[in-house]
Amino acid sequence: MTNELIGSRWSVTMNVCVRLSSADPGVLVFGRSPAREALHSLHVLGSVRQHPLHISWVLEARERMGADLKNEADQFAFWCQGRPLGFPRIWRPGEVSSWPDELAALRDAPVTYYAEQMLTAALHENGRAFHVRLDDFRADPALRERAMNAVRARHPASLPVLQELIADPERSRNRFADFLSAYWDACLAPKWPFMERYLLGDIAQRSRTAFQHGLATMLEGLAPGRLRVVQDRDEVLIALLQTRAGAPPLEFTLTEQDRLLLVPSHFAWPLVALTVQREPQADPARHTVQISYALDAMQHKARPPVPSEDLLKLLRAAAHPTRLQILQILAEHARSTRELASLIGLTEAAISKHLKILAEADWVEPERHSYYVYYRLVRDTHGKLADALERLLG
Repeated sequence: MTNELIGSRWSVTMNVCVRLSSADPGVLVFGRSPAREALHSLHVLGSVRQHPLHISWVLEARERMGADLKNEADQFAFWCQGRPLGFPRIWRPGEVSSWPDELAALRDAPVTYYAEQMLTAALHENGRAFHVRLDDFRADPALRERAMNAVRARHPASLPVLQELIADPERSRNRFADFLSAYWDACLAPKWPFMERYLLGDIAQRSRTAFQHGLATMLEGLAPGRLRVVQDRDEVLIALLQTRAGAPPLEFTLTEQDRLLLVPSHFAWPLVALTVQREPQADPARHTVQISYALDAMQHKARPPVPSEDLLKLLRAAAHPTRLQILQILAEHARSTRELASLIGLTEAAISKHLKILAEADWVEPERHSYYVYYRLVRDTHGKLADALERLLG
């Protein structure tokens, strides 16, 4: 086995710590890939409990899928549910291609690129996945048994796919490509232009932030609360905040030829993925640290709304039976404290306390008539309340 793929697909699996120079902007690249978005969405489809923001999308996608497509999704579910599948030797990190080109690349690439990645995923353990060659896998009964046991334990319905993969990799690859093509047409193609605009917008915004405010500032906004970014002079440290207890640590320092690849996704929240991939086919050979993160629009949807202080002030002041009575009475015409006390059946002192709260929130205001102070309703306040609720609720 060769260590061609190391790292963690998801933040819950392993503690990964990456160091890079903040003085070298050339280390940073952005990527987007229709095929990778398709694989990320398949992960969400099979693991929707981890992705509550996508429940509506999953329900809609399942309605679009026919019985045969649902069956194929279940057959391949082992490779999609635990973590998104990836084929870095077929869809090279950082390269930008159209969906037809990426599908053609999947069909035309050496079949070992497909088969060995599927086997690597089946042997993924304790946060690390080591590349295994197809011939070595076939020749090693222990590896075959280990992969079979992993699939059997997590998703037995995928066992026939693993058996076909071992017996006839080319047939398995064609089957997977046909499945992915049908899935794309049913679930993603209708909305891809809209989705792609959001991805490109996110990349443009973060590129501007990095240029204007520096690499560390931009990285801090990738996944707040899930990614720790520390700048120490000319060095930036990136680490996942949430890791599985007992998972082995991995520390990696980017060199001049290595890259930091940032990939936004519609289907990442609330997770963040950090992987370290060796690219032996590059000249010179290099490593790519890839961070897959939720695009900013999805992170915004996940934030609980924060009502404005003005709205809260109005609602708190009015949210009392006695104060609502006062407002209803004053809606007819101005009244004195004594009149209000008599009508409501409270002491003038008690009414005065309620009037003070209402006045501080601009619900009422005093006006003097000779020796008497009357309170009247501020007529435009209920309009301000309606406008604030409209902004909040739409």
